[in-house]
Amino acid sequence: MTDNIEADASRVAAESAPRPARRWPYWLGGLLAALVAWNATVFVPVYQAHAEESDASMIAYRRWLISPSHLVIDVRSVEGTQSMAGMDRMLFKAAEALQNHSYDDVALAYRGKTRLLMDGAYFQEIGATRQTQNPIYTMRTMQEHLSNPDGTPAFGEWSGGWLGVLGRQLEDHNEFHRRWWANEQFG
Repeated sequence: MTDNIEADASRVAAESAPRPARRWPYWLGGLLAALVAWNATVFVPVYQAHAEESDASMIAYRRWLISPSHLVIDVRSVEGTQSMAGMDRMLFKAAEALQNHSYDDVALAYRGKTRLLMDGAYFQEIGATRQTQNPIYTMRTMQEHLSNPDGTPAFGEWSGGWLGVLGRQLEDHNEFHRRWWANEQFG
């Protein structure tokens, strides 16, 4: 009988003992909140810069959601009325909104898939000079600062007569938009 009383007492003591707190949900919640706040530092300025844009949706976030030196500019949707010049304007506005940030590179993506990479210093330069630089000059020369996702140059630099160079740069500009978003959007 004493054995039964001792067994019951140890069982009651084990059941009433405080359980160790499960802290992993708090850690996970804290980690998710930190990721949201970290990405909000780039998402919110670009979102505000595009507040008046209605023909396309473009967001910014950090690559893998954590990288401090790699930014992603992601085209989420494009209406049929959006033009290449309109997409340039949105890209330039994003660069202006983030001109005080520095990145190694900026991935130009379409619905999460990286299509091209832009030099981070050049992206910052576009933002810093948006109000003073001729946008047509930026549109023509931007392709020289782009690479494919594997790091190889996406476009070349042209030399020769100004008319020939201008024509090649505009062809590169059209090809840039086809690769970035237009081929996927319009087939």
